[in-house]
Amino acid sequence: MSDRRLRILQIFNRYLQYGGEEGIVTQIGEALEEIHDVENFFYSTREATGNSAWSKLLIPWKSAYNADVLLKLRHYRETGRFDLWQIHNIFPVMSPVVYHKALEWKIPIVHYLHNYRLSCVNGFFLNHGEPCQRCLSGNFWPAFQTACWRNSRLESGWMGLITNHIRQMPLFEEVFRWVAISEAQKREHVKMGIPADKIKVIHHFLDVKAPPLPPAKSSTAIFVGRLSPEKGVEKLLEAWKQVEGGERKLLIMGDGPERSNLEAKARGLRGVEFVGFVAKDEQRKYWQEALFSVVPSIWMEPFGMTVLESWSNGRPVVAHAVGALPELIREGVDGTLADPANVEDLARQLDALLSNPKQAESMGLAGRQHLENYFSRRRWLKEIAIIYDDLLLSCRV
Repeated sequence: MSDRRLRILQIFNRYLQYGGEEGIVTQIGEALEEIHDVENFFYSTREATGNSAWSKLLIPWKSAYNADVLLKLRHYRETGRFDLWQIHNIFPVMSPVVYHKALEWKIPIVHYLHNYRLSCVNGFFLNHGEPCQRCLSGNFWPAFQTACWRNSRLESGWMGLITNHIRQMPLFEEVFRWVAISEAQKREHVKMGIPADKIKVIHHFLDVKAPPLPPAKSSTAIFVGRLSPEKGVEKLLEAWKQVEGGERKLLIMGDGPERSNLEAKARGLRGVEFVGFVAKDEQRKYWQEALFSVVPSIWMEPFGMTVLESWSNGRPVVAHAVGALPELIREGVDGTLADPANVEDLARQLDALLSNPKQAESMGLAGRQHLENYFSRRRWLKEIAIIYDDLLLSCRV
């Protein structure tokens, strides 16, 4: 690890609603402060949209070319003298100007990948709830045809044009290093055209401070996450119909655009409780009730921080076998995996652990041990430092 402290500018476009991605970017910045100097340039979609009708009309133009962002980037360039830009997200309104200026000013880029936005206008490889990779090659005409982002042909088509413009840049080759958060995510980006040797896989980390929770005393499963279509809570409710009964409970912790729809679907189901958004420091009491957590995602999860959070509490995970989840979860050791195309399989996995609390307890402790052994901040810092050391070496050549 180099002794030189680099000056790193982290670039991130906040979404309208706070999500796990924003939390991860903040966590990454805080961890990096141990070895380098980091400044965050976070741009807010909410602030950009504003409240006036005029500001909302300007959003499409800001998505294509954001003059405000350009002004700020010029300021950072003049005053910061940064060694590199670490870009996390420029969608939807920071605009391609970020990439244009990095390439024009020859600023080294380390680009973190959090989703699949470079080949999908909604970033999830989902089209109205169904898997879709029709735009993988960079032709976004299918996005316009199917209105797969915000149910709007206009918005889907416009974002497709912007993303296509980005794909025409020499970005895939010129970024110094792309950071994928799983092997599963790397494979999809290689299919897009990013050279495999440009992508380094670095799994996320989770700092563990509190001891694991004592064994749960109730037959409870818990879902923690944003209530949006890709999270698969609708599938979870379908599976719950087959296992409900007695004292069994399903806690759904989180909020999002699908909440009212999901609450309507849950009417008549026994034991289902929506607890809404709960701050991190208040979540422990709900985890205390749970035998295990459920991650029923229907999109190709690039990682799954909820898995680590579940293990930190000493709880195993029942998850759909999609994306990176099979890469993280050791079947039968610290969790179980269900066929995402088979609701009955998910129901069987839920029933098995709800019926066997001792097994859930031992699997949860195995997950906690796995978390401490591998998913540590120390391991993450060691792996990310290799990228920066390689960058310093390339600058000397």
